[in-house]
Amino acid sequence: MDKIVFKDPILGSAFSEGIPRGSLVVFAGVPGVGKSVFIYNIVASLLKEGEKVVYTLFDEDPLNLASQLKLFNVNVDQFLEKETLILIDVFGASIPELESGLKIAATLTSIDPMECFRTIHRVIKEKGIKNQGLLVIDSLNEVILRYQPGIILDFIRNIRRLVKAYGLVCIATLHTGIPGLEQIYATIEYVSDCYVEFSFDPQLEELGIPLRRFRVKKLKGASHSLQWIPYTILRGGKISPVDLKSIVETVRSTMTKLRELTPQL
Repeated sequence: MDKIVFKDPILGSAFSEGIPRGSLVVFAGVPGVGKSVFIYNIVASLLKEGEKVVYTLFDEDPLNLASQLKLFNVNVDQFLEKETLILIDVFGASIPELESGLKIAATLTSIDPMECFRTIHRVIKEKGIKNQGLLVIDSLNEVILRYQPGIILDFIRNIRRLVKAYGLVCIATLHTGIPGLEQIYATIEYVSDCYVEFSFDPQLEELGIPLRRFRVKKLKGASHSLQWIPYTILRGGKISPVDLKSIVETVRSTMTKLRELTPQL
């Protein structure tokens, strides 16, 4: 199959034709909006379908990832042993003496972008991953906050060339909202094949209602929805769509009642 197609209703509605293999996908949004939960859902689904997942951890401990995936009924130890789930630990570069006890394909001793790229390339080549599978980079911020724009751009372009050469899909997370990095964010959006934007609805946020939403802002090689899709995260990490009209009607009704009560106060 030349695309990754999602059976999940909310992902399927956003990516109506799936994501073409060879695509660099960026999940961008402020911390806490739910980007990682989407990735956990995608990883769990692909592992159960027999696809290989190379998960590169920049700002998350491997043990924490394992505990999160177990919430999605993923037998982490089994997938690690079968080398269907393949971990590259960059997070441990700052504290190399700490061991996770998990089967790790590669542990880096620094966060140098070129070393990271070479390691990712080597692992993909050694594991024979071709025309299938997913590469996760979580997240790009560790590189962005440490290196100059030219080095950042080279790293991202190299990753894009790599996934096209091997026929993988790469999903990289990008935590936005950091002042002074707007130009970097715009450049990453420009060089990506797919850019998925996550945010809180600004109008409802002003009313104290933190409604999460996402949209596929850009996707090369496949049709997709451009609409914002509101969602909530249920127990166990299940992503569920939200009826925005119902929320708006409830807010309007509440505001009307408050206005009616105002003269009495």
